[in-house]
Amino acid sequence: MLSREYNQQYQKLSQLLNQLQQSVTARELKEILATNQAVQKWFETQIINLDNSELDPPIAYQLKSYVTEIHKQFKLLSLDVSFLQASQNPKTQQARLANISYRLETLKSYCLSILNQATLTKNQEKI
Repeated sequence: MLSREYNQQYQKLSQLLNQLQQSVTARELKEILATNQAVQKWFETQIINLDNSELDPPIAYQLKSYVTEIHKQFKLLSLDVSFLQASQNPKTQQARLANISYRLETLKSYCLSILNQATLTKNQEKI
């Protein structure tokens, strides 16, 4: 079972990703840049450093896989944001924004999977 701290941290990450998505939807480049940096820094300081030694080994392993994949997606998101920043053509900007939105949906789906895993584990314990 995931601890309360894990649950809270992944809920917070999901909220931050939603804020970034709002910036993307509003097409505010400065806000996208600032929010992207803030979300990634928060992920690196808050989630990567969570101690998973008290988790059941299968859950810890699965969580580590998710964290690795989220980290990879954040690196790719940084590239997408850099490409957006460099783009001049409105069609190119539109394509870059679409890539960023897709990447954010992927990241949010990982958070949701982790949070659902925590809910499933809690429900199984009640049975």
